[in-house]
Amino acid sequence: MDKVVRISDGFWNIRGSFRVFGLLDIGTQASLVRLARGGFVLLDSYTLTGAVEADVRRLTGGGGQLEAIINLHPFHTVHVEAAARAFPNAKLYGTGRHASRFPALAWQPERTETEAFAALFADDFDFTVPPGVDFVPSNENLHFASVLAIHKASRTLHVDDTLSWLPIPFAGRVGFHPSLGQVLQRRAGAVAEFRAWAEGLIERAAEIEHLCTAHARLAKVRGAAAIQAELRSAYARVEATLEAHEARYG
Repeated sequence: MDKVVRISDGFWNIRGSFRVFGLLDIGTQASLVRLARGGFVLLDSYTLTGAVEADVRRLTGGGGQLEAIINLHPFHTVHVEAAARAFPNAKLYGTGRHASRFPALAWQPERTETEAFAALFADDFDFTVPPGVDFVPSNENLHFASVLAIHKASRTLHVDDTLSWLPIPFAGRVGFHPSLGQVLQRRAGAVAEFRAWAEGLIERAAEIEHLCTAHARLAKVRGAAAIQAELRSAYARVEATLEAHEARYG
């Protein structure tokens, strides 16, 4: 069932439904975030209905205070058109793949995977894209890369697919998407670039108090120390993949 989860003052995570082959609901997410200057943005698109839509419109003055819809994962496209219709006055941002998939929509020129886009919202967010991997691989089943959004005021990381909460029996843990080995670029230096990015994200996690992940479920981990430990463990578990790729390509 769709719901809005208040993460902190000014940050609400929307838990939505996404069914694989119409059967297994693996879930999806969007987040409503209040900007420091006033107004709101929606991280990722979702088709809002019922009580969830009512909550979002109540928070945003009937939708009039929603300044932008920011699509962060190139392969999360199911709800793009519906969100754009629901909030026609919000500026629409997306990756290059979003714009090519829906050319009739009124996209802003800055693509969300670029530094030009990140500069537009630098007062409120740090946006980061994992390097050394294919952002849009030719095999469209490989959904590793996305634009990660760190909301500075609430110390919240919103991430799709690149990192997920894995509800393993009797526990749970954060993990990198299993397609990492297939999307690492086949060239010298790709692993070194990814390592530097991952280690930088782990270091930055010392300032992250909340983690919002898309599929499976909302990450059940809170606090900087716990999140940093989860990211370290996730990184350690892909070490064999990174070593094997580096040994082959440099």
